[in-house]
Amino acid sequence: MRQVFLAEILSSKGYRVTACGLCGRTDDHRIRRADTLKEALEDADVVAAPVPFFSAGKISGKYQISDMDVETLLREMTENGILFGGNIPSDVGKRFRDRGVTVYDMMKDEYVAMQNTAATAEGAIAEAIKRSPRNLSKSRCMVLGYGRCGSTLALLLRGFSCHLTVVERDAARAAGASVLADRVLTGQGLAEEIGDAEFIFNTVPEKILNREELLRVKKSAWIFDLASSPGGADYTAASELSLNVMPLPGLPGKYSPETSAEILAGFIGNRLGALPADRFCKGSVV
Repeated sequence: MRQVFLAEILSSKGYRVTACGLCGRTDDHRIRRADTLKEALEDADVVAAPVPFFSAGKISGKYQISDMDVETLLREMTENGILFGGNIPSDVGKRFRDRGVTVYDMMKDEYVAMQNTAATAEGAIAEAIKRSPRNLSKSRCMVLGYGRCGSTLALLLRGFSCHLTVVERDAARAAGASVLADRVLTGQGLAEEIGDAEFIFNTVPEKILNREELLRVKKSAWIFDLASSPGGADYTAASELSLNVMPLPGLPGKYSPETSAEILAGFIGNRLGALPADRFCKGSVV
């Protein structure tokens, strides 16, 4: 739905928009609909691709478009075209750049990433409340990582009066976490402390929860993995130990699609507005 809202917002700003492969229809009669990606790209200067751009070996989405793939996109995009997306694999981005396409990975922008942390944190808390029979309020929570996402999540958990432990290896971030958290671990002692947690939120994009740590986790606890693929937990070990582990990718698009679309539309508009007039004028976005 984030892409649906994005199409409507861009159309309202005066761009000629073609929608292709969206999960829902828009109410904006100005938006043209295309049945194939090739058709959609016929008059498109700009492609607003999903976030993440790639999932399970294909362009992300629940579409039924036969030619919705990277090869079609590469072949049919105009030279000097512009591609917006999120978490674009480096090898894929290079192929587009080699063809003369300007590539913007929106998730590498500090402002976009920081704005998305609010939706990510709210979504993670919603999942915790929905899935556990216990109150989140005053529960024992552990947040792994105190970067953009972890710090925002910790702040919201504090609003629920949670007993908060933060695990952060970076000394400067750990010092910042100490202002908010009841306890801060710098990596040592995680296995000893994790057994007290009722809710564990991982934001670290590396395998930080191995079998040694998972052996100590309560059977009643919930582990929510917010890190990008492949995540931060040993899922094989977690399954063998019958633990409650939930990967939670793409929370902003699931829980706050309209707000997330507004953030992305702002990024797209700023980048297009900064281009020379002869490079781009309010043309088509697909």
